[in-house]
Amino acid sequence: MKRVSYCLQLWRAYLRVGFLTMTQYPADTVILLISMLVREASGFVGILAIVGVTGGMGNWNVYEVCILFSMCAVIEAIGQAFFDNVWGMDHMMRRGELDVFLTRPAPVFLQVLGQVTHFQAVLSLIIYVGIFVWAALQLHLQVGLYEALILVEYIIFGTMVNSGIYAIFNFLNFWIVQGEDIAVLVQTCREFVKYPLNVFPAAIQGLFTFLLPLGFVAYYPAMALLGKTTLPVELMLPAVGVFVVFLAFLVWRAGLKGYNSTGT
Repeated sequence: MKRVSYCLQLWRAYLRVGFLTMTQYPADTVILLISMLVREASGFVGILAIVGVTGGMGNWNVYEVCILFSMCAVIEAIGQAFFDNVWGMDHMMRRGELDVFLTRPAPVFLQVLGQVTHFQAVLSLIIYVGIFVWAALQLHLQVGLYEALILVEYIIFGTMVNSGIYAIFNFLNFWIVQGEDIAVLVQTCREFVKYPLNVFPAAIQGLFTFLLPLGFVAYYPAMALLGKTTLPVELMLPAVGVFVVFLAFLVWRAGLKGYNSTGT
């Protein structure tokens, strides 16, 4: 328990430093926030344009597509806010920063995550939640116990799946020079899951369900909320989330065990 308490105190300290950093450099904060919003808004406008022309995507109308998009964006914003530094694994290894973490009496991965927090993403998250609420009101979406359970699981396990997959591919930097390029490719593929997967061929659906389960970030939770599936999503989400995080843990442990420093 003492170890857990120490880690929680350390995490709170990292969050405090991240918040102070954001307030210390307001111009950087505004620029980063605008870039996040522009990136997501461009994708959103593109989706709305397609839906506007076609009248929908498969059996998804415009408001249902907005639900799916906003759910994807919320999870991405959470990852950007608190787990984004897995994208820094490449330069941390090349610059020897990981060596410094190894000499400290604190979990190495906690130090890696704590080095960078983007509270600006929390501000963008509020906008995406607003889009979700607006679309839900247009659909007259009823939220009972089942829907509330799906929403809670979606936030927890969707984040685990999203950030866990990013972590796995960024941990390849332990063995591959510029392994981040593979992670960037995976992030690019993530754009598929902002659309209803059932409009794609079966091979694409299978890829994002079984091999690269990004469909569990938002697509399957959205299906459950909208009553578009009879699958036990409430059971599948925890299973997939725990599996992805466990796999990320194994890759991290194997990489850290074989890490030989930079040699400088």
